[in-house]
Amino acid sequence: MRQSAISYFADMVMSPVVVLGLSAFALTHYTRAAIVEWVLLVSFGCAFWTLVEYAMHRLIYHRIPAFERYHQIHHENPRAYIGAPPLLGTAVTFLVSFMPFVTIAPIVANGFSAGMLSGYTLYMFIHYAIHFWDPTPGSFLYRARLHHAVHHYRDGNGNFGVTTPFWDRVFGTRIGRARAFA
Repeated sequence: MRQSAISYFADMVMSPVVVLGLSAFALTHYTRAAIVEWVLLVSFGCAFWTLVEYAMHRLIYHRIPAFERYHQIHHENPRAYIGAPPLLGTAVTFLVSFMPFVTIAPIVANGFSAGMLSGYTLYMFIHYAIHFWDPTPGSFLYRARLHHAVHHYRDGNGNFGVTTPFWDRVFGTRIGRARAFA
């Protein structure tokens, strides 16, 4: 759906706010040993986000007709403020990563959610930057932009990862520049 700049950036603001809240709780309520566990859970959540991002892009945005139509609008106009309704991504990411664990392992709920939301924030930032900025050649953002540009402009059947090409390599959907421009 088309959005105003305020609604488009709402998740980029609110998601880090939730991460800060979860982090503040962890740092003020957990022991030093538990903080080490929490940091590992945050790292795992952030890494797991990259798989969720890849799966959503490949299996939902490119395979389910209703989402595919909405995502096609983004492909046709990648600089437009198009996305899910404001705060929906933050809310769903939080609920899916927090609720299954909160009653049985609150530290897992907190750390995993902080990691997932951190990953989601990085995804939003990187996706925005590769469409709107002119990154320095050779930089991480430049390489991410090239990877994503192949998906947008050459072959929509690969390069589904935005924050990392790792899962495209794992699942055989990475399209290198040589193959893309052949």
